[in-house]
Amino acid sequence: MAPLSTAEEAALSSELLWQLSQTPYACPSLTQLSGGSANFVYRGILPHPLASTIGQQDVEKTVIVKHSTGFLSINRDFALDVTRCTYEESMLRALANFTFASPTTSVRAPRLYLFIRETNTQVHQDFYDATDLRAVLRQSPTLENVLSSQFPSPISLGRSLGSWLRAFHAWSSDPAQAALQARIGQNEPMRKLKHLVNYGTFVGILQKFPDIVRPEELRVLHDVKDIADNELAKTPGDGGESFGIIHGDFCMLNVLVSNDSKRMQHDGGEVDKLFIIDWELAQFGHRAYDVGHMIGDLYEQKHFNNTESAMPCIRGFIEGYGGPSDHLAFRTAIHAGTQLIGGYNRRPKTGKIAAPQEKTVDMLRIAKDFVVKGWEKDRAWFESSPLAPLFSHE
Repeated sequence: MAPLSTAEEAALSSELLWQLSQTPYACPSLTQLSGGSANFVYRGILPHPLASTIGQQDVEKTVIVKHSTGFLSINRDFALDVTRCTYEESMLRALANFTFASPTTSVRAPRLYLFIRETNTQVHQDFYDATDLRAVLRQSPTLENVLSSQFPSPISLGRSLGSWLRAFHAWSSDPAQAALQARIGQNEPMRKLKHLVNYGTFVGILQKFPDIVRPEELRVLHDVKDIADNELAKTPGDGGESFGIIHGDFCMLNVLVSNDSKRMQHDGGEVDKLFIIDWELAQFGHRAYDVGHMIGDLYEQKHFNNTESAMPCIRGFIEGYGGPSDHLAFRTAIHAGTQLIGGYNRRPKTGKIAAPQEKTVDMLRIAKDFVVKGWEKDRAWFESSPLAPLFSHE
């Protein structure tokens, strides 16, 4: 990998500071944040705080500055279509009009304060007092129902996420969002990238481990890839009820949990609990891609890090989304499997944080079964599997 040099990073930060100096979001300095690989992301402290979007008595003292280039921020040799930031802009502007709240739950996306189109630079609302879902679950990896006095239980977090995702899928598919559907349907570069990561690699990865794939299963894997290739060819006009706008990268790192979500009461009595970030992969696709991505991400934490609290979170997530049809349940299982298999390329193979080979092989075997049994619609097998909640509804 070839990241920017220290001097290049300093020059970029200086350039961004100059850009911001011409706006209401001028900052004396920027602190680069870790965790992402696609964009250069910073936190800026505002010398003149903004009025909060939450309550009249609050102010916003910091902002997120997100700068996109035509390559990965961690690897300039990996080309990445820079128009992705324009689709994130479109989604965030539309999501400002999408409200999801209940007496105990509020889930929302960040506000987009500014988009400098000429330099592909965005300024977002900063949820500085929040923790990503993966870190939350790792703080208390047991099966106990309470994570800490700060956070809701894993099953409650899952239900909130699932309920929000179902509402988002319904809202974004409404005829009133026709212009947004047409716009996001044009995000072909990110759609093709997601397809490549999930369906362009999983057969080849499993073929590296011939002991876990029987010949008849290999034929099923190729059939699954063919179906996914056909789904890639669908457009917003011919997708059917299982298709629509999806987040496209619906994983634990893109879900932030308020650090005081049980006690942060707002004027209306709601609890501001969850924030959904990183919308640049928003695209037209099968809804199972969002549902299966989150389930796969959660199960990966359970398998490799013994984060048992991920399992009730999965159950709550499926309950919150609402009993899926058999079609969606089996398609979700398939996608969760390909998500887990694709993780083989993302995980380190050597070093202190590399998983033991036998654990990696066991994960690939389980994920392969999710794909094959999902294709075969083997409900009985799933009812005693880690994905049993997908099939436990009436």
